[in-house]
Amino acid sequence: AGAALPGPRDLMELPELGEQCSFVGCGQLDFLPFNCDGCDRTFCLEHRTSHGCRAGGKRDTTCVVCPLCGGGVKHVPGESIHVTYERHASGGSCDPSRHPLARSARRCPARGCREKLNAVNAYTCRSCGSEVCLKHRHERLHDCEANRRARMRRRGA
Repeated sequence: AGAALPGPRDLMELPELGEQCSFVGCGQLDFLPFNCDGCDRTFCLEHRTSHGCRAGGKRDTTCVVCPLCGGGVKHVPGESIHVTYERHASGGSCDPSRHPLARSARRCPARGCREKLNAVNAYTCRSCGSEVCLKHRHERLHDCEANRRARMRRRGA
């Protein structure tokens, strides 16, 4: 005959998953454990930084967002945030024109419409290739004939 099917208790226990916290008195089984770089032991979230290791966290990296260019800047532990920003700005990698909010928005080219175009409301006309808002997506509403005639003249000339 065949092997016996596992019972419900066997299916619920997965001893090979996760690791136990090395903190004295804890021993919690953690499925996403943290390994300390300083002492090379495993800890749960609660004891990750509070287990008494002096070398722990030396390789941790903190990044801040530059208010001028929107780029990520590595913050050196113990350094003033102002010094970090100054080092970044004087290093030549800070370009305020690259800031995501500084870019000018595309707008619908239809006469009298100034709708800002984005991924949700932009439509590219199949006839003329113009990118317009949804309100002006039909050819008769965005001078598509004029665009098509101009393209035909350029081809014929």
